[in-house]
Amino acid sequence: MQYLDIHTHILPGVDDGAKDMETAITLLEMLKEQGVTEVIVTPHFYPDTDSAEEFAEFTGKAYNDLKNEIAHKDLPRIFLGCELRYFSGMGKSHAIKQFVISGTNYLLLELPYGAPVTKTVLQDIIDISERQGLVPILAHIERYAKVSGFKKLLKLISDGYAISHINAGAVVTKETARLCENLIKKGYVSYMASDTHSPEHRPPQIKQALDVITDRLGRSAANRLIIKSNRLLEEIEGADE
Repeated sequence: MQYLDIHTHILPGVDDGAKDMETAITLLEMLKEQGVTEVIVTPHFYPDTDSAEEFAEFTGKAYNDLKNEIAHKDLPRIFLGCELRYFSGMGKSHAIKQFVISGTNYLLLELPYGAPVTKTVLQDIIDISERQGLVPILAHIERYAKVSGFKKLLKLISDGYAISHINAGAVVTKETARLCENLIKKGYVSYMASDTHSPEHRPPQIKQALDVITDRLGRSAANRLIIKSNRLLEEIEGADE
């Protein structure tokens, strides 16, 4: 099986994910055991507090250091991305293009936890798609299920302005499993990602989640997620040529 994990925090020492190179390697080893063959590293960027220039510098260095470290190891390949936190007006900001995934037009977007999905948020997502020509990937869509405006967010996905991913950990967690299953069945989910941070806190659970989906929704549902991940990988590889 080939599988691209689109959301991870394994760059050593850059955010609340892997604290050092040893942890980053351990996470890649765990991902490999899960059947993951490629990984997008997506460090957090917070527009209110982070400098884009400094972010590019230290994440670029950490990425190159990790890439060099694993160059001769049998571990998943890595690609550079970012988890960009939402800010008001981002749909009109051309600066967001520097945060896309590895030369593609895909942008991993994190909405504020617990905040309502307002008309401004919805319009920004539409503008990211229509004005900027980017594809917003709404990170861990299951987290917003209880906030005001969630149904409108899902309609935005249905209307083709955005796509989304769920976290593997949510699929295998009793409290959120049914929600994830419903989101998959209704076609709101394009990808499943580990969003892994450390071997102890949010470890990779891709294989377990695919097994759960296969058991509850059928093999075809799991295969659709695998195929989607592989198609994105093709786009990344095409952008690198």
